[in-house]
Amino acid sequence: MQNDNLQFDDFKIRSRTIPGQSESPAMIQFLMKKGIVKNEETALHVLFSLIGLLIVATVFVIYLNFFKTTAVPPLTVEQELLFSPQIKN
Repeated sequence: MQNDNLQFDDFKIRSRTIPGQSESPAMIQFLMKKGIVKNEETALHVLFSLIGLLIVATVFVIYLNFFKTTAVPPLTVEQELLFSPQIKN
């Protein structure tokens, strides 16, 4: 059975809407208020660039900590004598 008369009412739920206040996110408002950017589009570019830099920095730190091999200094004569097996005759 088909129902061709089925309709849905589209409605949007907005939380924290205050009449007369901009609907821009707080970070964008902060950048515009401090004078770092002049419009929302530029603020988005700045924020996405910042996210990209943070991702690159995170990958670099993870690489340094987990995937880079560290050079082990050679043993001194005392350490070689201490850790070498004693050969008994």
